[in-house]
Amino acid sequence: MRGAGRRLMPLLRPRNLVLASVGALLVAWPYLGADRFVLHVAALTFVWAVVASYWNLTNGFAGITSLGNMGFFAIGAYTSAVLAKELDLTPWATMPVGALATMALVTVLVGLPVLRLRGIYIALLTLAFADALPSVITIFRAWTGGGIGLLGIPELLEDLEKWQAYYFALAFFAVAQAALVLVVRGAPGLAFVALRDSEPFAQALGVDRFKEGLRVFAISAFFTGFAGALYAHLLGQISPAMLGIEQFLMVISMWMLGGAGTLLGPVLGAAIITFGNEYLRVAGSLRLGLLGLAIVITVLFFPGGIMQLVGRARGFLTRPRRGGSDPDTVDGAALPVGSGSETGEGR
Repeated sequence: MRGAGRRLMPLLRPRNLVLASVGALLVAWPYLGADRFVLHVAALTFVWAVVASYWNLTNGFAGITSLGNMGFFAIGAYTSAVLAKELDLTPWATMPVGALATMALVTVLVGLPVLRLRGIYIALLTLAFADALPSVITIFRAWTGGGIGLLGIPELLEDLEKWQAYYFALAFFAVAQAALVLVVRGAPGLAFVALRDSEPFAQALGVDRFKEGLRVFAISAFFTGFAGALYAHLLGQISPAMLGIEQFLMVISMWMLGGAGTLLGPVLGAAIITFGNEYLRVAGSLRLGLLGLAIVITVLFFPGGIMQLVGRARGFLTRPRRGGSDPDTVDGAALPVGSGSETGEGR
């Protein structure tokens, strides 16, 4: 009994209890009076949270400056939508195909050439990849709808209700986040972070930069492509506008605002940006300016994003009020330095 109690203690930590409570609230939300619009925005939030989290995996954890992840999103969306519409297939079959197609194309067309480059050249080549996709969509307008977009995409269920869409998006988000935790806290995550922090040292330990780079591109592309496919079937229509500069900057803002190199940061950033973007539409043209101002203020005072602010607040609340403890310690342990460490999640 005593051993079982010791094994249960980590599960009873305040952070785990908070996460469990939030999870229970999300599951029960449709039954707590949430209206259709809120459920719709929440479903989109789950999708964008996955996109932001896996973009953060590439940039924040692996240190690969990729700017082409919205291209991954578009490939998954168009592949699944075209297959479902043209071949009259169920979305449940086309979404995994879209994700796998995205992973294969990105690994071959982006990962193989990009990982032979360094620094800014990686960013430029991945950005060029995403910028070329609208032209490809236009060329194959017979299937993609061209610049007008693709309409009448089959839904996940016939007469799909908003609460059903919410639960589908929530389930996908939960699976994607669980996979992300396993990757980041497992051997691949350690290899990614080692290469990011000190590539010569990581290579001395036997970590292959090219192999691990391909792995991070494949993982990120698969889940981002799946998110794009789900997005297409939730909305029932897509267009090349998803590759526009506004959406590009919005998703980058999600993981920068929340905290690069953290697990919860992109999720919080996605929630703030998505709901803020919808509820600030009443401000008209000032909407993006207000969102931008909030992001600038946050990053200016907390370069590690919201998770840095959360880490400092938690450190302040747990700091001993009396005694001879060092003011920079919490419970006798030195506070780590750096925005990622302050979140408690580590980089």
